Amino acid sequence: MFAPSITSANIINKLNESGKFTKLNETLIKSGLNKNLEGDGPFTVFAPLDDAFAAISAQTYYGLLREENKKKLVNILGRHVFSKKVTSSKINGEIKLKAINGEEITIKKVNGIVYINEAEVVTADIETSNGVIHYINRVLQPLN
Repeated sequence: MFAPSITSANIINKLNESGKFTKLNETLIKSGLNKNLEGDGPFTVFAPLDDAFAAISAQTYYGLLREENKKKLVNILGRHVFSKKVTSSKINGEIKLKAINGEEITIKKVNGIVYINEAEVVTADIETSNGVIHYINRVLQPLN
């Protein structure tokens, strides 16, 4: 009998391994949040796929990577990260959680599909050594 696989990869390692998050990884490094997500956690990351970043204009994306826009980049990325582990099985109906940027974010499950604000979770519950990752189809934008 085989023991279940326990991953030793942290969130950043897992994002890098997948090959689906080159833009997210680039922004995490530029913002410095990658160092936080290599820590002990637990964290939950709602990770926008590269296709989600494709919906943002190149001018906006590369503008966010400029040093003078670091605070704005950290704020946008902070919407996607929570300092607790939240698996899809823990979401029934609608819940509100505080993201690391301080904003209250709505997470809901409708007909078995999880949404965070306007983004759909397309792959849920990717376990890591320091939390969980959910793949989403949109970058979460400011509400105001």
